[in-house]
Amino acid sequence: MAEGPVEFLSPEWARQMVELAERARAGLVSFSGQDVGYDSAALHLLDEWIERMPSPSQELRLLWVAFLGEIFRRRHSGEWVIHQENGRRLAVLCPTDSGGVHRVEVATQVANRLANGLADSLALFYARESILLRQPRDL
Repeated sequence: MAEGPVEFLSPEWARQMVELAERARAGLVSFSGQDVGYDSAALHLLDEWIERMPSPSQELRLLWVAFLGEIFRRRHSGEWVIHQENGRRLAVLCPTDSGGVHRVEVATQVANRLANGLADSLALFYARESILLRQPRDL
């Protein structure tokens, strides 16, 4: 279950997140020379891109947050939200297979990835969060 207050992004802001994610995807295509989709394979490329950019601009960080969030939104039927506990952070609220909702802290995870390196891999984060979202209802 999601904890703490959240505010859903307006349709206009949600569209802007999609546009930012698309800019990040185009950057990944340019960086890798490969086709890039909104999937877990792209997160391995994003981890590599981040590894080579130790001091990214705020704009680039936002692109990475948007891309990670769009993968969760598209793959897990989520919605963009702002988590308002201890500051305002972008997150994606996703339904779980157990009937609840789970807040995926995409902005926090990108910040953790930048601070801690591959120990906070975005690809591994996606795998862990996807497992949480798919856990069946307790019998």
